[in-house]
Amino acid sequence: MNHKDKQFAGIWLDGKHALIISKNQTTEFEISARVAATDSQSGGSEHARNNGKHTEQLKYFKELSQQLTTFDEILVFGPGQAQEQLQHHLKEDAQFNGKQITLDTSGQLTDPQVIAKVRDFFKSRQS
Repeated sequence: MNHKDKQFAGIWLDGKHALIISKNQTTEFEISARVAATDSQSGGSEHARNNGKHTEQLKYFKELSQQLTTFDEILVFGPGQAQEQLQHHLKEDAQFNGKQITLDTSGQLTDPQVIAKVRDFFKSRQS
């Protein structure tokens, strides 16, 4: 596949929400989706809370992976360990075989900073 034909996306995420950045029709990067993790767990035993958190995380990652299936190259970044956990989830999904997934870390960024990071990352790869 020609590099120009590839679809690129970036995703900034933490344990609570994610921003998906992709190109629009004018080939400018923009935030194309915002996804929030659900947090419905309260009370109960520690085991029940942990199971609930795991189930919620799986739902969150499943929703993110559905948003990312059309992309060939994906930059995953954010604070903490969420990006490694998402990468692991994507590698277990056959739809992502052959797709290039790159990890990076970053702290909290403004929306324009997130867009600029994704744009600059893919621009540097095209040169």
